[in-house]
Amino acid sequence: MGLLELAPGFNIAVLLAFFLFLITLRVLFSCWISPTLKYWKIRRNGFGGPTPSFPFGNIKDIVKMSGDSSLQSSNSPHDIHSNAFPYFAQWQRSYGKTFIYWLGTEPFLYIAEPEFLKKMSGSVMAKSWGKPTVFKNDRDPMFGNGLVMVEGDEWVRQRHVITPAFNPINLKVSLSVPDLSPKMEKYLADSLRI
Repeated sequence: MGLLELAPGFNIAVLLAFFLFLITLRVLFSCWISPTLKYWKIRRNGFGGPTPSFPFGNIKDIVKMSGDSSLQSSNSPHDIHSNAFPYFAQWQRSYGKTFIYWLGTEPFLYIAEPEFLKKMSGSVMAKSWGKPTVFKNDRDPMFGNGLVMVEGDEWVRQRHVITPAFNPINLKVSLSVPDLSPKMEKYLADSLRI
């Protein structure tokens, strides 16, 4: 008699335990080890920012600062950004105009420096920045292959196609379209009579 015939339940239990071990390793790697490696790589490259906590990143800080009314009051009522996002205003004061913050296990680059954006967007690097996997997985059904989701040469092509639509002359033309509501009312009234 072989081992398989003596203890068939034992083999299933071992396979199940091994499968659970692999799942645990995968979750541990994707939720803790990989973000930790990303964090240290970002720090070595000179980016600062608030220290994330496992597994929520900086979400606890965001919630705490959003409820803190002393951070929301700004000197100017026109400073909408500081009132709406007090955590970004606080982090800007602490870490400068370019920093990394974390939502869960995903890092996000915050840039409030127009010259830096202009420099990076105009260079070849703009095509290869990449979107976080959060966007690719969660938002693909909503945005498909539109400008928000695509990257690289396809992003450049789509951006080139839509840019003329935002020319000031074209915007004036689109704003001067006559009011269509009387025509719509007539159409709806005629279609409802049938």
